[in-house]
Amino acid sequence: MSRDDDKTWAELVDTFHSSPAPDGDQPWPAAEEVGPDDDRDDLTSDDVPADGFRDASVTLGPLGPGPGREQTRDEAVDVGDDAVGTEASDHFVPPTPAPIPRGDGVSRLAWAAVIAPPIALIIVAIMSWRPSDEIVLFAVLAFITGFVTLIARMRGHHPNDPDDGAVL
Repeated sequence: MSRDDDKTWAELVDTFHSSPAPDGDQPWPAAEEVGPDDDRDDLTSDDVPADGFRDASVTLGPLGPGPGREQTRDEAVDVGDDAVGTEASDHFVPPTPAPIPRGDGVSRLAWAAVIAPPIALIIVAIMSWRPSDEIVLFAVLAFITGFVTLIARMRGHHPNDPDDGAVL
């Protein structure tokens, strides 16, 4: 950095950390000065926009609109109102999704072989039972067989597929 850049940076940091001047020099207009005792309920009907709604940050307190306050655009959804009712009926309604395919018998059996043996061995371990070595061997072989079956049946690259992915 050059000397001018260092000087400019130091001025920016000093300006950031300095407090406003006591002579009343403010970076915003005096009309926007809000004190801690000011209440926003003193707005007149001239302050309400033509569409009849105020900004949500003005009309909503910490718990929503209070008594005597107007609704915001988001609160004014009323099915009985014709103008709003047509807007509500124009929204997108997605079609019902297709049912989940059941899969063939081999896939279901392979998934059962991958899921059931570990769960069964965990239950046996929690119950402090001592299964025979043949049962443990059968569970491990069933898991490995189901896993290999699922991997072997995965869809691979179709030779007639025109999509080569992201080719650079």
